[in-house]
Amino acid sequence: MKTVWLLKSSEESDGRYSDALARAGLSAVVVPTLSFKWCNEAVLQDALQKPQDHSGIIFTSQRAVEAVAEIYLKLIAGIHHQWSEKKIFVIGEATKMAVQKHLKLPCIGQESGNAQQLAPIIIRETKPFDKPLLYPCGNLGRDELPKLLAQQDRDFRALTSYETKPHPQLRQTVQKLTTTGKTPHIVVFFSPSGVKFGLPVFHDLGVDLTGVKVIAIGPTTNTALVEEKQPVSGVCPSPSPDGLMHVLAGLH
Repeated sequence: MKTVWLLKSSEESDGRYSDALARAGLSAVVVPTLSFKWCNEAVLQDALQKPQDHSGIIFTSQRAVEAVAEIYLKLIAGIHHQWSEKKIFVIGEATKMAVQKHLKLPCIGQESGNAQQLAPIIIRETKPFDKPLLYPCGNLGRDELPKLLAQQDRDFRALTSYETKPHPQLRQTVQKLTTTGKTPHIVVFFSPSGVKFGLPVFHDLGVDLTGVKVIAIGPTTNTALVEEKQPVSGVCPSPSPDGLMHVLAGLH
């Protein structure tokens, strides 16, 4: 049975990917790669208390949803109602599910898999020079979406609401897997941050990716791998188990 390493944050172990791989006769191993810490809570709270100053919110990750939820759930019902009348944009099904679970708000854009796909949806649904869209993001977030929106005169307010760090167990997990013979046939990187923190650990511990199929979830993750001169066997267009299985089915 082929072993698939999933380099994702430990908090994202929702089982959907492991279940899909198991059904295809593959053995999935989640390698916890990222950890998160909330930041700028006072600034974010101030923004969330003023829905009237914004035209909506953009969520590009589950982590951003959770950072907002920490504060949002303590706000009065009247503010919740005002946000429910705004446009809430998301990338991907997993982010939509997080919004529904934590914030109970309707979403637009879950069919998008990356910033390039979400930008036209936002532009279609908003007006130029309108009130800014609140955009809670991570400290390592790329500026692709802000650039695409600014080109079309869509205002946004980016707020760094969480910091991404390497998971404290990352090195230990990889070491244990290699010493127990669970070396990968396929490695799936879920984010540019996963590439940033994961590849150096592989190199330090002598994990040789020659002959290993490396899969990128989304174009920005692919770009991060290419920048590190890491050959990529497939790029998953959308962050979903179905998208991953489609790419794996095309591998030889």
